Amino acid sequence: MIQFLIDNWLGLVLSSLAAIGVAIIWYAPPVFGNTWQKLAGVKDKDLKSRFTIKSIITLVLILVTAVVLKRFYVISNPQTLFEAMKVVVWIWLGFIVTYVVAGGSFEKVPYKLMLVDLVGQLLLLMAMGAVLFYY
Repeated sequence: MIQFLIDNWLGLVLSSLAAIGVAIIWYAPPVFGNTWQKLAGVKDKDLKSRFTIKSIITLVLILVTAVVLKRFYVISNPQTLFEAMKVVVWIWLGFIVTYVVAGGSFEKVPYKLMLVDLVGQLLLLMAMGAVLFYY
C-alpha cells in the first residue's frame, strides 16, 4: 500500500486540489454557498470560527477519497475517460447518494440541501476521477 501511495502521489495531490477547486466554486456565495448556508442553518461567523480545523479534516478526507477512488480504478481498469466517469457515477450513486438520502431523511435534512450537496459531491468526484484517470 505504501508503494501505491509513493507511485501515485502526484495524481493523489492533483486530484485533491481539483476537488478543493470544485468545492470552492460550488459553495461560493454566488453559486450555491448562500443557498447551502441558509438551508443548513450555518452563519458566516460559524464558518470563520471553525475554519482551520474543519479545513484540515476535510483535506485529509479528500486525500482518503482520492486513494480509494484510485484503488477502484486499479480494480476496474477503465480504458477511457468515459469508462472512468462511469465508475465515479456508480460509486456516487451506490455509496454517497444512498448514505446522504437515507441519513438525511431520518435527520429531516431538507431535500434541497441534500440535492445541493449531492450534485456538489458528484462534480467533486468527477474532477478527482478525471485527474486520477490520467495519473
